[in-house]
Amino acid sequence: MSKTEALMQAFRKAIGVRIKEETEVIEGEVVEVQIDRPAVAGAASKTGKLTLKTTEMETVYDLGAKMIEALGKEKVQSGDVIAIDKASGKITKLGRSFSRSRDYDAMGPQTKFLQCPDGELQKRKEVVHCVTLHEIDVINSSIERAALSLLYFLCSGV
Repeated sequence: MSKTEALMQAFRKAIGVRIKEETEVIEGEVVEVQIDRPAVAGAASKTGKLTLKTTEMETVYDLGAKMIEALGKEKVQSGDVIAIDKASGKITKLGRSFSRSRDYDAMGPQTKFLQCPDGELQKRKEVVHCVTLHEIDVINSSIERAALSLLYFLCSGV
């Protein structure tokens, strides 16, 4: 790598771009997670229900297999305050509700206690992503490499 190229890369790593995005989020305290397992092992996938509440309302959502898997991955249980991104289906555990703070005697230092969210369950939130120009270059080069390898694969198969 030449000096000019190294200097250019250092500049591109130092310059950041902020991307603002407005997303729809479902945010509330988990009241109950109910997972229905199929009676037959080879039958259809798992289904379930998730009950979320805020200070103003309470709603029951039907869950598919992927959402049940995501809830299990985040180890969501009743009393947790969660946010679900409607576009991607990503579940984020925000913390534990103050109303359930006395359920356990001992809690880890990473446990964050929150008030039950107020207002509507569905909210619009503005999310800011910070990305450097170098990261954008890396993403673009990997996409170009993947496209070129796909093109090579398609052309060589003839």
